[in-house]
Amino acid sequence: MASKALSELTAVTSVGDDDLLYVADTTDGGSSFTGKKVTRANLFSGIATESYVTTQVSNLIDGAPDALNTLNELAAALNDDASAASSLTALINANETHIDNVATLSGLAKDSQDLGTFTGTTIADSATIKAALQTLETAVESKGNATSLTSLTTAVGDLNTLTGVSQNDTNLGSFTGSTITDNVGIKSAIQALETAVETKHATGGNVNLLSANTSADSEPAGWHFLAVDTSDGSIKVIDKTFLEA
Repeated sequence: MASKALSELTAVTSVGDDDLLYVADTTDGGSSFTGKKVTRANLFSGIATESYVTTQVSNLIDGAPDALNTLNELAAALNDDASAASSLTALINANETHIDNVATLSGLAKDSQDLGTFTGTTIADSATIKAALQTLETAVESKGNATSLTSLTTAVGDLNTLTGVSQNDTNLGSFTGSTITDNVGIKSAIQALETAVETKHATGGNVNLLSANTSADSEPAGWHFLAVDTSDGSIKVIDKTFLEA
């Protein structure tokens, strides 16, 4: 290509503020020259500008807090765990098991939003735990106070005194006879007495159950006969003078 001095270039009549350089364009093989200009726009076409980069970085950060707006900070937040997703999934599954256990412990189905129904009348159906506790608290506090509790304590003490056993005893202790077994409850003692009484007073057995003395005794100064009234089976006491007469 033929070359010529810059003085031979065709003058450019318009100049822009962003013009950087003028060159000669040999569009016809070098026989003539037309002035061409190079601007910032066409010189840096396809190259990111400072404002472009600033905008893109700002979009990438998207208002993230300073402690989490770099890749290193995000990695640190994930404990530099390359398998963070798997680790999080394992933790979620473990927590799911804990949640299932809590649901079982509460007696409710998983994902229940209330306590369901109750058979009594104190707690309303479909209540939350707090509402149920509030109801129970109100019921307990309305049923008694310090005065009534003192009265109840006194009554329990009186009942202990009445039974003849000490407070917190769980049985009647020992007996000197053989009818009631030692260390039984009140019902068992009553049952033993009932059985003994009914055995001793069985129909027709009142006289037969008397025990005779096999050794001789001296005649007492005063004594009586026992006789059976055949009309009703009762035992009658007869003075010995009745027979002597």
